[in-house]
Amino acid sequence: MTVIVRNPEGHILVMCKGADSIILPLLHKEAQNVEKTVKMLEGYSKEGLRTLLIAEKEISEDHYNMWNVKYQQALIAKSNREEKIAEVSVEIETEFYLIGSTAIEDKLQDDVADTIEFLKDAGIKVWVLTGDKIETAINIGVSCKLLA
Repeated sequence: MTVIVRNPEGHILVMCKGADSIILPLLHKEAQNVEKTVKMLEGYSKEGLRTLLIAEKEISEDHYNMWNVKYQQALIAKSNREEKIAEVSVEIETEFYLIGSTAIEDKLQDDVADTIEFLKDAGIKVWVLTGDKIETAINIGVSCKLLA
């Protein structure tokens, strides 16, 4: 997820948050604290926490204006609109600097584990799809009684 904002000093910032597998390749080659942050995320994931990276970069007014013309054209495209928006978005989602990470507990709603167990006992096949790290997926699988 990316946003473009103008800060109180008038600078244009492109800010992005997402899974490390998405954000890491978008970082500037001189981004700092990447290895340290990745190690921290691995630890958080093993605890079952959902993790995200947050990155940003500053762009010039001219860069923004040139990009925004293409973006506005993509928004009003009559065909392949989604693809055109994605193509233009990729142009601005590069060369970020890492500014932080998050780790939050991703708890199941009440009675989810019991409901899944009931379905399994009734012979119904159940599976869970998650786009998160394997450690988090395993933790969620155990908490909802899909994995022992």
